[in-house]
Amino acid sequence: MAPYAEVAVAFASALVDGDFARAESLLAPELRRRLTQEMLRENLYAMFRGYADGEPRDITFNEQFQTEEWPAKFTGDVAWVYVGIEGDNFNEAVSVLVADVDGKLLIREVEWGRP
Repeated sequence: MAPYAEVAVAFASALVDGDFARAESLLAPELRRRLTQEMLRENLYAMFRGYADGEPRDITFNEQFQTEEWPAKFTGDVAWVYVGIEGDNFNEAVSVLVADVDGKLLIREVEWGRP
């Protein structure tokens, strides 16, 4: 698994584990200022609470759902990665942009939910 994919999988895993402090630590500083631990929790549950009662329990990652090239790529961006988040009666996902921030791979942007 590519290092940028490891960051994305670690982020989704932290969300599923309810470890919002660990999830927050994987965010770039600018995004961390906008997405507190409570906001991470709220965004996670907002993806499925309208139609499902279960808890997130697992992630799925397939290497075909990542790319190092896309039209709106910014300087410093490394990859776009899609990671599924599953529960007993739902299947959602997070898409993240992983960037090189001062030599460290961090998440610059998060899109919540399946496209």
